[in-house]
Amino acid sequence: MRRLLLLPLALALALAASARAADTILVVGDSHTAGAFGGALDDALRAAPGNRVATYGVCSARPQSYFDETEHGCGRRFQDFTKKAPAKWLGGRVYRKTRPDGKGGTREVEFVKTPALAQLLDDHAPTVTVVALGSNVPTSGASVRRTLKLIHDAGSACVWIGPPNMRNPSQKEMDAVYGTLAENGVTPAATFEASRTDSCRLIDSRGFPGLRYPATGGDGTHYGGALAPIGIQWGKDAAAAVLAAFKP
Repeated sequence: MRRLLLLPLALALALAASARAADTILVVGDSHTAGAFGGALDDALRAAPGNRVATYGVCSARPQSYFDETEHGCGRRFQDFTKKAPAKWLGGRVYRKTRPDGKGGTREVEFVKTPALAQLLDDHAPTVTVVALGSNVPTSGASVRRTLKLIHDAGSACVWIGPPNMRNPSQKEMDAVYGTLAENGVTPAATFEASRTDSCRLIDSRGFPGLRYPATGGDGTHYGGALAPIGIQWGKDAAAAVLAAFKP
């Protein structure tokens, strides 16, 4: 897989797609999935012939959010197999609230309840579930184990895209997140055992060439505005790694 990642993206995607059967892929994540990274990841996974892809990203989400159906008000991506937001997850779950605008007035903000992972798995019956969580620290080991169990109980393979190094959270905090993942069944390809029902294959985003958050600019975490090209490239690289991981 490491060699594959060094190939040009188009060739990597072509090789991976030609060597594997089509998959039904469910992606769940946080604000990165709701933003440039998630859009590029979704597009690249859909580009592999025959794949059916659904992507759900909610800002500020942690693994536990997909069990508690936590409410957040800073952005989301809901895309089913048709790339549209399913009515099921809009009615009663996406709504607006009035909040202070910081200038003495108010503004309307969209809030969303995080979809329940169990329901997403039931609705989409994925052969592969991609979890792109970990940027919102701390990440609970218990919630990681619970996520993996739910995915495996649904009969789906599991891959976890870990976060890149950012200015915020710090590298020390990111190292702690990766430590928590490793201690709770999310393992690199070299040590991954597909036969285990309590494990998930890790894609470590810190290893992608060129994925470095700049020392200045942005908010230290997200890839919006001028930083969107970095997030897009991250999504493409991650998709190539996902497709490579599940070739026969």
